[in-house]
Parts: sequence; structure tokens; C-alpha cells
Amino acid sequence: FKIGMVFYNQMRRPERDQSETRAAVSEFESFMTQYSDRADSELVSEARAKLRDARDRLSDSSFIVGRFYYRNKYYPGAIDRFRGILDEDPGYTRRDSVYFHLADSLSEMDRSVEALPMFERLLAEFPETEFLDDASEQIADLKVALDLQDR
Repeated sequence: FKIGMVFYNQMRRPERDQSETRAAVSEFESFMTQYSDRADSELVSEARAKLRDARDRLSDSSFIVGRFYYRNKYYPGAIDRFRGILDEDPGYTRRDSVYFHLADSLSEMDRSVEALPMFERLLAEFPETEFLDDASEQIADLKVALDLQDR
């Protein structure tokens, strides 16, 4: 736990090198594996919280790169980054942002069949998301476009 905390306290902002963050994740995971049978332990609870925070930092780092690609309209790179976040960290705290940007990137690349379920998943999992209006509008547009293709 203490080794994990050493790395945790050295973690840098998401825009910087994430070596310490990866080391913290590794140490906390090791601690959790060894002491998971002590679920009532205060250290296990704290390690679980620190592990979530460190994983979020890693995902934030990837999201920043993905959003850079998205803003610069390099959608293949954005899609790879956003999918990577969902694959590597399904518990990411800000998944709604990832879902929206991934779905919008897919839509921009005329991959409506893949984009539509992602928008729908966003609304199903995060009914209070800040992307509610944009996602609802995109869903309506994609359904119309897919209906026209089917004809």
C-alpha cells in the first residue's frame, strides 16, 4: 500500500508522462489482490479509491489525446483512443464524454450503424448527461439517414 502511495503522490497531471500513474495502478492492484479478503479493512477501501483515481488519470490522459484528434478532425485516431479507454477502463468516471465523442467520430466517418448504438448507450447509462440534447438530435438524424439507406 505504501509503495502505491509513493507512486500515487508522484502522479503528474493527465497532460504529462503517466509512468508514475501506471506504477501506482500496478502497486494498488497488487495490494488489492493480496488483501482483498479483508474487505472491511480501512486500507483496502482507501486503496480501492486511490486505484480508481489513478485509473481515471490514465484514462483522462488518453481522452485528452483523443479529444485533440477529434477537434482536428482526425477521426480514426480519436476512435482508437476512445475505444481504448472503454476497453481498458470500463469503470472510467467520465464515460459519457467518451461515448459521445466516440459516437460523433463514428458518425463523422459515415459509420452510422456503429454510431447509433453508442449514442443510445450514452442516453441509457447517463440520462442526466450534458450531451443529452446533442445526442438526442444525433440519434434522430442517424435514424432518418439509416431509414433512407434501407429504402
